[in-house]
Amino acid sequence: MEKRGLETVLVIGESTLGNPELAYVAGTTIPRGGIFVKRRGRDPILVVSNIDVGSARRGRVRKVQTYTDYHYERLIQRHGRERGYVKLLQSLLRSIGTEGRVCIYGHNDFSRLLSVADSLRRLGYRISGESDTTVIESLRETKDAAEVERIRDVGVRAAKVVRCTLQMLRECKVSAGKLKTKKETLTVGMVKSRINGLLAEHNLMAPEGTVFAIGKSSADPHEFGILSEPVRSGEPIVFDLFPMAADGYWFDLTRTYVIGKPSRRIRRMFEAVLDVQLKSLDSIQHGVPASQIMNHACDTFERYGFKTIRATLKGDRAASRVGFIHSLGHGVGLTVGEKPYLSLLGKDTLRTGQVFTVEPGLYEPKVGGVRVEDTILLRRRRIYNLTPLEKDLTI
Repeated sequence: MEKRGLETVLVIGESTLGNPELAYVAGTTIPRGGIFVKRRGRDPILVVSNIDVGSARRGRVRKVQTYTDYHYERLIQRHGRERGYVKLLQSLLRSIGTEGRVCIYGHNDFSRLLSVADSLRRLGYRISGESDTTVIESLRETKDAAEVERIRDVGVRAAKVVRCTLQMLRECKVSAGKLKTKKETLTVGMVKSRINGLLAEHNLMAPEGTVFAIGKSSADPHEFGILSEPVRSGEPIVFDLFPMAADGYWFDLTRTYVIGKPSRRIRRMFEAVLDVQLKSLDSIQHGVPASQIMNHACDTFERYGFKTIRATLKGDRAASRVGFIHSLGHGVGLTVGEKPYLSLLGKDTLRTGQVFTVEPGLYEPKVGGVRVEDTILLRRRRIYNLTPLEKDLTI
């Protein structure tokens, strides 16, 4: 905070759900959200609703107070809800003697956040924002031991979901190139219903959905799967599972499968993807620019004869649809897309304590897609793969 010229950090939100900044500083799930405030050199304060005190005390903030402690009910009665909330913030900032620069954080309705900031400015507070990596983002970028275990646990449960789904596919019979279960043709929609049930059984959620794309549709990296499409043998299946646990931590893994015998083209794509991932994992070290790992991945794909997204910088439009068309990875934690970004033009540097994906992929609209993704932990001397799942192509 001193380095950034911040006197006070204010993190607000109506819930920790969908609000990774508040979830991080609170260190726990708070259904109705709250207000986190920290003045430089002092211990933080977390202010919550009376009914959320128990939840708040399970987190990382020692000093937990309630809205009632700051007479919030009277402020609403006197000023209305919106103005009363600003008066509550004013009372809280005044209680810790804030006079200098205040930065506000938290995923909130943008219009309301602007209104709160403007109101506090009119009261004389120096409210500002931060560009690029904020102080909260810089803290979230590396994970402590407790966070790593939370992420690892989600990964263990996610892998069980994948294995149970594969068992379902193995128990089907193939007839005329389609999978049959109890004389009924298995569809993508039926598989995804089973996946959703398995996620619930393992206390996981998929707020952003699940990718289960077959055949040519899998050439779109984020095609979630055509529900009515039958599951067919001999075609690639891209299965991308990115679930979230109740405590807000995520995991991300992808496997590519073929039921029966894969085509020569798909096998070659799969072998190239595995080789790129292995070489990428071997080159990851503390202090290495993330873009360097991405460029090395592109080097390897290009030696195999595949296009990469680097070609788009030279005006090759096809390179945005064919070959390696996305970045190599991204951070995982309280969101499923955060720093570091292993991208072509990114400025991130890999650091001890980061958790991120390594997910090379190849895509050909006339054939389909192949992607393999693991979530890893970087330590100073080595990396740890948090994804306890085999990388077999055939089912």
